[in-house]
Amino acid sequence: MPIKIGLVGLPNVGKSSLFSFLTKKDILIANYPFATIDPNVGVMFLNDPRLEKLMKGASQGSGLGNEFLSHIREVDLICHVLRCFPEKEITHVEKSVNSIRDFEIIQLELILADLQQIKKKLEKKKPRDKKTQKEKEILQLIQENLEKEILVSQQTLSNEEKAVIKGYNFLTNKPILLLANYGGEEKEIHELKEYAKKRGLFFFPLAVKLEKETEAFSKAEKEEIDETKSWLAKNSMNARECAGLIHSDIQKNFIRLEVYNYED
Repeated sequence: MPIKIGLVGLPNVGKSSLFSFLTKKDILIANYPFATIDPNVGVMFLNDPRLEKLMKGASQGSGLGNEFLSHIREVDLICHVLRCFPEKEITHVEKSVNSIRDFEIIQLELILADLQQIKKKLEKKKPRDKKTQKEKEILQLIQENLEKEILVSQQTLSNEEKAVIKGYNFLTNKPILLLANYGGEEKEIHELKEYAKKRGLFFFPLAVKLEKETEAFSKAEKEEIDETKSWLAKNSMNARECAGLIHSDIQKNFIRLEVYNYED
């Protein structure tokens, strides 16, 4: 089953480069805000990533906000592309590199967008029966929590309440991934990694520029820079437990195991 992934982040954090790398599509990549105007859609294996651009004020309709937020509502997972690389030649809308700040800016925009959606719905929804009244009460409860910056996904809702709001496609009810676009040095991602760990957020570092540069390498050149690591596991350990030896997040979000011969 295809999975739709929305790439979100401030301008000039590497979304277009990541999209191009993953989908092998040639798109405009430029060192200025809003180089990407329309959503780019590409396919990677069975995935359907969507490229979006958000900035502060998007939920209020500034820039390209409202149009892009509507596209994001249709995805299954939101991938926050966060800039960790320090290149001074590439401008940053906030004048400095701070991936945690950038993530919180985008998260706030998603919260505000959900609040705006609820506000419009409540203004239109006039209780006519018990079902409508119940839905209104659920929306008001979610609204109160969002105003406290509690994401919909973090709120305690019954199965019945979850069924009622399913059709709303709340942005803050979608699973999220923090993708750290860094220059290759561990120190660039340390703070974001710890931030994600404390909040139980899935974290994935990727040196997009380096990955794109090595795409053009020959097989022999790639073998020269390839690095192989190993972890000792007990015979009694299952695949999920082995994944935990590499990283606790991999064990927590384990999906499947593929086995390859080392010589391959």
